[in-house]
Amino acid sequence: MILAASCSNEAAEVDVQLTIETGGEHDEPYVGDDAPGVPFNESEPDVGDDVPDVPTEPEYITVSAVAVGDNLIHSSIYSQANTRAGGGDDYDFAPAYEQVRHLVEGYDLSMINQETLVNRVYPPSNYPNFSTPAQLGDLMLEMGFNAFTIANNHTLDLHTAGLITSLDYWNEKLAQGHDIAVVGAYYDAADRAVIRTLEINGVTFSFLGYAESLNGLDSWLVPPVEVGRFGSGAVMELMLAEIEAAKAISDVCVVFLHWGTEDYDQVENYQREAAQRMVDAGADIIHGTHPHVLRDVEFIERESDGTNALVMYSLGNFISSQIVPQTMICGIFTFDIIVNRETRAVEIADLQITPIITHYERGHTNVRIIPLTEYTPELAASHGIESHSAFSHTYHGGLWRYEYIYEMLKRTVREEFLNYALEY
Repeated sequence: MILAASCSNEAAEVDVQLTIETGGEHDEPYVGDDAPGVPFNESEPDVGDDVPDVPTEPEYITVSAVAVGDNLIHSSIYSQANTRAGGGDDYDFAPAYEQVRHLVEGYDLSMINQETLVNRVYPPSNYPNFSTPAQLGDLMLEMGFNAFTIANNHTLDLHTAGLITSLDYWNEKLAQGHDIAVVGAYYDAADRAVIRTLEINGVTFSFLGYAESLNGLDSWLVPPVEVGRFGSGAVMELMLAEIEAAKAISDVCVVFLHWGTEDYDQVENYQREAAQRMVDAGADIIHGTHPHVLRDVEFIERESDGTNALVMYSLGNFISSQIVPQTMICGIFTFDIIVNRETRAVEIADLQITPIITHYERGHTNVRIIPLTEYTPELAASHGIESHSAFSHTYHGGLWRYEYIYEMLKRTVREEFLNYALEY
């Protein structure tokens, strides 16, 4: 079991003393010959079998959690969903996720980066300016996801007007009673100032979301709409202030970060430096996305008290239709968040990574996610990635093969976090 401790809001220790009053000023019960009533008996009283047990609350509260990466909806994914639903304005995305659905359902806290703008207004569109039908968001809610970040490099793909339609979609879901947190973009400064929280099993979680890049579309952002940004200088200071404020009102502070170099699987120095500052400010979990490939997962020690926070530098993709081989190899991360009922101290335990493969056939047809445990050499040989017209054997090296999957997992995932041995 992987176990690390991190710290929540400070709570003063309380010494509880049990005082038993025996009546009057006597320190001992009166046992003389003239004692009234039943003579004193030093044996334990017969309390009978009908005295109910006094329930005691457990010392710790456990919240089960699952985290996935970029939900990147290319045209091949929404086109097949449209065909499966019979065309028109209907979309059935469920078959693409069916084989991994059981791996993400049933958790108390389920976190995801919704890379493309889910909305009811704009028609579906592909790279470089994505738009995703509302039925995709509906399915994610149905699958149990309850913490979403929409701060990423595609947040402004549909300009500010398009971003507002996506905010409207998520707020519609909130109005319908869905208990969700959606972070990273806001109608205005007042909306941003309302820190999103979820109460789960008596534990309060706060959520923040930031993007390192907006694909150079910063000028498309029209006030008063705001997007959470990651960066240096004043941008970093604002982030740290928001993390401190979020931690002050919660037991567990979760920070979504869309950062790093695409298609590169090594943690960059500036990321570890920034992560340390965020942990010291109060972040308990950093949920990293954007590179589209898996990166390291580690615990960072908080300088103030020596406790630890969990940092997932990149979770890779949840689904996509990309053509870089390593982007097909990703993971579903699960762990337990354990909170001391009295002190509110936080521990992250039992972190496990379940490898998943995004598979499609020739011509980007039948895009779907498959657990590695169900993936075969025959499926790998039939993957449509090398048949894509833009696939370059010179650049990608003709890498996609069954052995390559295991080579990349061994390169990017610590063995102690895998839920089974990579024996291939």
